[in-house]
Amino acid sequence: MSEVFSEADLEPSDEQRRSLRRQQIDRAAACVAAIAAGVIPGGLLALGACAAPFVFRMTPAPFSGHAMGAAFARFDRIALGCVAVVLLAEMARTFVTGPRARRPLARARRLGAVVLAAAVAYQGMVITPAINDLHQGGAERGVGDSGQRMEAIHQRASLVGRAVAGLAAALVVLHVLTLSRPRPEDEEDEEADAPLPPGPRA
Repeated sequence: MSEVFSEADLEPSDEQRRSLRRQQIDRAAACVAAIAAGVIPGGLLALGACAAPFVFRMTPAPFSGHAMGAAFARFDRIALGCVAVVLLAEMARTFVTGPRARRPLARARRLGAVVLAAAVAYQGMVITPAINDLHQGGAERGVGDSGQRMEAIHQRASLVGRAVAGLAAALVVLHVLTLSRPRPEDEEDEEADAPLPPGPRA
């Protein structure tokens, strides 16, 4: 009895199409999350290490404090938008990866995203407004009670900023490490012998 193969036999099954679609969504969400998370340490480095020293050196008080306070307040809004994107991408990746979402690295990635969002929100909604309020009230770091309070808040802001930058950088790495890979059965299919051309076989 002979068997006849057709082009339809070479087409992927519905399950393979769904798997490919989930993999594409997973990769796209990982790329978006990595870019959004990477903006945060880059922005903090640009403001804290590059802009702030020159602004405070070249601009007299209180204008220097007002300028950097406004810059950090704007960046906080950008950072909040970035962590919102990270969380949405995390939801998408968790949904499409199925059982792989329960692996240790994926769980660590989700926990890191939540902690990062909380830290960015604390920085943008508590620390920066407190510093700006003290600047508006004429406080100078280390001078008087308000200056001592500002110094303490600045120290806390520096600590939170370093934590945020480190968490964001770690998230970028985790998104790369948890990218979906071909399943073992897919690799076996790729290594299998190619089917014979259409036509009768003995």
